[in-house]
Amino acid sequence: MARPAATRRSSTVGSALAVTLVAWLLVLQLLLVAPAPAAATRGISSSGVKKLLGLAKKASKLGRQSRIREARRRNSNTDMLGSAAADDAGFIVLYNVSVGATAQSKVVSGVVDVLNGFVWTTECPAAPVRVPCASQTCRSLVTNETTDACGANTGDRCEYVYMYGAEFNTTGYVANETLTVGVGGTSTMMASASLLGCSNTSTVPLDGAPGSFGFNRGPLSLVSQLGVNKFSYYLVPDEAGSSDSESIVLLGDAAVPQTRRGGRSTPLLRSTALPDYYYVKLTSIQVDGQALGGIPAGAFDLAADGSSGGVVMSTLSAVTYLQADAYNALKQVMMRKIKAQVVNGSALGDFDLCYNAQSVAALTFPKITLVLDGATLELTSVHYFYRDNVTGLQCLTMLPTPASVPFGSILGSMVQAGTNMIYDVGAGTLTLEEGAAAPVPSQVSLMAVASLLLAWLLLF
Repeated sequence: MARPAATRRSSTVGSALAVTLVAWLLVLQLLLVAPAPAAATRGISSSGVKKLLGLAKKASKLGRQSRIREARRRNSNTDMLGSAAADDAGFIVLYNVSVGATAQSKVVSGVVDVLNGFVWTTECPAAPVRVPCASQTCRSLVTNETTDACGANTGDRCEYVYMYGAEFNTTGYVANETLTVGVGGTSTMMASASLLGCSNTSTVPLDGAPGSFGFNRGPLSLVSQLGVNKFSYYLVPDEAGSSDSESIVLLGDAAVPQTRRGGRSTPLLRSTALPDYYYVKLTSIQVDGQALGGIPAGAFDLAADGSSGGVVMSTLSAVTYLQADAYNALKQVMMRKIKAQVVNGSALGDFDLCYNAQSVAALTFPKITLVLDGATLELTSVHYFYRDNVTGLQCLTMLPTPASVPFGSILGSMVQAGTNMIYDVGAGTLTLEEGAAAPVPSQVSLMAVASLLLAWLLLF
């Protein structure tokens, strides 16, 4: 799953080439995952996405340090009460990325995805530099193509179809353009001759965001094409009833701890079979300070051949997926500790553990700790419960990982909220700095959150 793969489109469709970038969608109701590797095409089951719940809310582009401080105060006062469950979640949207190096260049924005390895937008310049279908660049994206890469096409465009599950996709053509990103003040990062998708049709529900910026280790991701070895993001924790949610992303040398405490680091592991993803070592899960029993040894480990298991990071999945035994153990403990009647949550999809929000509003919820190798994520109900104000349901945003997925567990965005997540890809470390948002360097380099909860549900 390391990099985009492409295949030739059938001539009966009337197009020459379909660059098939097979992305994975695992989600919360929310998870856009990354495409399949060129060398070993592996896709998720084509049963695809079941439905879109359509819970969406736009956020302001401009962040303000006072709001960040206020959000941090709110988070510290949630007190693990049921009333503090999140009623919203967020995409990170990268603003002010310039595409093109001429007077016709265009400033675009897109959703940041640490699992994705491709850049695409519906807002390319009016006259982008198109990659010819017969070029070596286009051929290099093609899987199992040894002859005519253009097929029946007589045009000059290297066309692609980028799939998210079986039901959503973006289609267009590959362009070769300069990408420029502001990183603070007048400083910029530039990647000339970058490859990106110019989308002319998209059914991917990104709440108005016109595209996606892949941040994984793959050669076509934004960070790879910019030559960035460090990046960080801080997701402001959501609180039920709050109207604003903003986040900050920093690139390069700016991606450092923001406090003297500096945070604690855990190794970024790498799979030999799926080398583009960011794996971490999860050693145990604690509930109110007690380690969960019933989890087999090695349940969170990456398989020896790298083809399955392990724990990967996601910024687009609000939900956290846990290895089946670990999830079952957690569910049983949560049911014992939460003194309320479990209710059917099918009105929100396939949430597994739900309550009537009013029945738990005055309860104290348990504290969950995800213990990593060298660091921890301390979770209160705002990190693992979602409250839907329409149905009155409050549901656990942790689910068992589908059996067909090659990851053992996936740590979603909600559990990362309130922590400055600093990726040092060169050093192979992920630093977790609790409650530390970076100052907003400038409007030019602002990367804010598009506050929403996309509820996508996959059946595998």
